Amino acid sequence: MGVFRKVEVLTDYTRKGTLFQEESEPRKIVISIYYPDKDGLLDNNESEMKYMDFFRPCEQQAREILQDIGMNMDIIDRLSTSIGEGALQQKSKRSYPVIIYSPALGLDRDMYIYNIQALVKQEFIVVTVSAAYEAMFTVCPSGEFMNQSEVMRTIQATDYSELHHLISIRKKDIKYVLDHLSNLNSRMESFDMDKVGIVGHSIGGATALDLTMEDDRIKAAVLLDASMHLYIENEVKNTVPLLVIRQKASTLESLSIILQEKIANDFIKGQEKLFRNWNGYKSFLKIRKATHMSFSDMPLFEEDEALYHRTCGIHNQINELVANFFQEHLLNQGNAYSTFISYNHSDFCVINGSGDEIL
Repeated sequence: MGVFRKVEVLTDYTRKGTLFQEESEPRKIVISIYYPDKDGLLDNNESEMKYMDFFRPCEQQAREILQDIGMNMDIIDRLSTSIGEGALQQKSKRSYPVIIYSPALGLDRDMYIYNIQALVKQEFIVVTVSAAYEAMFTVCPSGEFMNQSEVMRTIQATDYSELHHLISIRKKDIKYVLDHLSNLNSRMESFDMDKVGIVGHSIGGATALDLTMEDDRIKAAVLLDASMHLYIENEVKNTVPLLVIRQKASTLESLSIILQEKIANDFIKGQEKLFRNWNGYKSFLKIRKATHMSFSDMPLFEEDEALYHRTCGIHNQINELVANFFQEHLLNQGNAYSTFISYNHSDFCVINGSGDEIL
């Protein structure tokens, strides 16, 4: 099954100057809506997008930034997808469950194509939400190119108040998007707004967690190596099914090697609190070979064949875990996830709040 993508620019006229000096105008929220090609219109491969096509019409500006951060453009240019540009039908034959996607700090909203494609092929609609001026760049269909704000270069990993402010901005963006989807549904009926899940990576995971505790529209959540040091306890709503997938450094000892001492300690404290306090269904896993960026497309862009193949294997594992989790805990269909994780796997393991493997 192919996948269609529709990009929209939303404007929240109630918000200005969220953090960034560039935002003297109302807040712009760029989203990509990915939905199934149920009629087989993309059977002709000529309709499918190359990876750089996601940044049209500003491919050259995006290319320069990706080159500056060390990405291999020859590799990116060769990457193909099963996605084509589309236009949402005015009236859908059926509605689909919705997955909201919140990216890591600095990443473009669509740098998770490996997982987006997999979820849409399981008949979910995936809506990726930009973090304009926070991401390395954000492209609008009009040709407007939003660079990362200078403010972002002054924020340190220990600046928790500023990071929480970024989370607050993202949460308002996503709530606005959910309102927009509900409004679209009044004439299209494409989105099953009773079955909304969320996936977040890094600070996007912290955003997803906060929003899940605040917004009743979120019915299941997946956190991909979320920023646990930013977790704030909230007992108002902690009963939604929750899947937490961590990288190989999931314990204090292993995190202390790659993070500052304060962040590593706060990270594990947050992880332990979440494990202890979450009253709904929860599943904490560690993917043994994953690093923080393994949860995005980024490692596929580097000139390292061994890394490429290792990342592809990790992506396949994530795809299976996330799709099975949403099938069971968002759609209430079968027990594929519970059955899958009940077996011993060489690639991942179940962990406790401290990040230790549960044998």
